[in-house]
Amino acid sequence: MGMLDRYKKKGGFVQLLILIETSGKQKQEQFLTLIGQESRSWEEAIRKYMFSIDRIMGWDVQFRSEIFSRIQPLTLATVLHGMESNQLESVLSCISISEKRKIVGMVGERNPTLAEKLTCVLKIISDVRGFSSGGILKLDKCDPEMVIPENIEDILAQQGYLTSPDAELVFPEDSGKAAPLNFEAKSEVSGGNSRM
Repeated sequence: MGMLDRYKKKGGFVQLLILIETSGKQKQEQFLTLIGQESRSWEEAIRKYMFSIDRIMGWDVQFRSEIFSRIQPLTLATVLHGMESNQLESVLSCISISEKRKIVGMVGERNPTLAEKLTCVLKIISDVRGFSSGGILKLDKCDPEMVIPENIEDILAQQGYLTSPDAELVFPEDSGKAAPLNFEAKSEVSGGNSRM
């Protein structure tokens, strides 16, 4: 029995995706290597649909506002610690003035370890996935490329087990790519109303 067998049922892809995207970078790569040995199509699909902090930070301000207003201030302050000033201001511009003051104070007071920062990054990714599955965040509006087809397991089964490096996966049309931020280098980690 292969590792992927238990995830081939409906909803299994998202279950595996959440497990991987909320793991540390080293563990993610170990998982993805194992999955790639069994099915390159599954590995590529997981890489395609994984949230990263860089991707989330690159979304439009209205979507980031909705997300950051729901994130615990200490979690956000920990992630923001050590961030370049232009990126810090980009994030802080998404929240209310009172929350901004509170978070700036926390950023100045704290000196989180790399492990604490990673934990907070993974918490934000987990929360964003929860907001998406709970209907708070509408991925079709903020990042259509990240919308996982309802029948992803069937699509991957039709793709088969790709082994040729030249074989390409065919997913629903990609659109609206988010611009990557240089969050990784500085942090040494990795990447209102509901209007969404």
